Amino acid sequence: MRKTLIYSGIIFVFFIVGILLANFLIMPLMVGKGEEVVVPNVCNLPLDGAIEELNNAGLEGVVVERRFDRIIEEGNVIIQEPLPDARVKKGRIINLTVSLGAETINIPYLTGVSYEQGVSIIKRIGLVVNKVDSTFSDSVEMGKIIGTIPEAETEVKKGDGIRLVLSKGLIRKMPNVVGQQLSRAQVMLERMGLIIGKVEEVRGSGAKGTIIVQNPEPGRIVESGDTVTVMVIK
Repeated sequence: MRKTLIYSGIIFVFFIVGILLANFLIMPLMVGKGEEVVVPNVCNLPLDGAIEELNNAGLEGVVVERRFDRIIEEGNVIIQEPLPDARVKKGRIINLTVSLGAETINIPYLTGVSYEQGVSIIKRIGLVVNKVDSTFSDSVEMGKIIGTIPEAETEVKKGDGIRLVLSKGLIRKMPNVVGQQLSRAQVMLERMGLIIGKVEEVRGSGAKGTIIVQNPEPGRIVESGDTVTVMVIK
């Protein structure tokens, strides 16, 4: 029994020594004698073409990652490791990262959303606000978003810039004040933010102070602070 244990111990020691010699002496000597080649530049090449070029150089290309990229076309190599022009042993594996193309995003529907909230949403999904326009709206309150350019649901690339269109306030249309008394019309117009300017009195039939001509005309779009001139019966 004791002899068996001794023989087993000797065999185990030789086994360990053999592994150490193989790893630290024999394999390095064999690899060190391998032919060196220069790694070709396969960045921005289609994957098939990149692998073929590496094979022609005595190397092997392996895809280790696929990721989105705004610049490199889908299916082309973004990065290689080792880098181009490196000297490596023939047969070396070259790690390749391949482009999935630019990531696309649908522009969200932002009508009625505040400017601050809209900008936050745009940034969170990976887009950029590159311009802000403003105009009057018939339905969206001042300071809120009317829409976007490109419009909602348009597919764009991640990182693209879009334009926001903000409301300057609800559209005001000039009311018809002809036939009304000047005092009553003045109250209504002031509530709209309009200012009574020149008041011209003329002779005519009807009650004194009745408006017979107005400028702007009824239905014209006006803004807060605009001046209204009228002609009244004296």
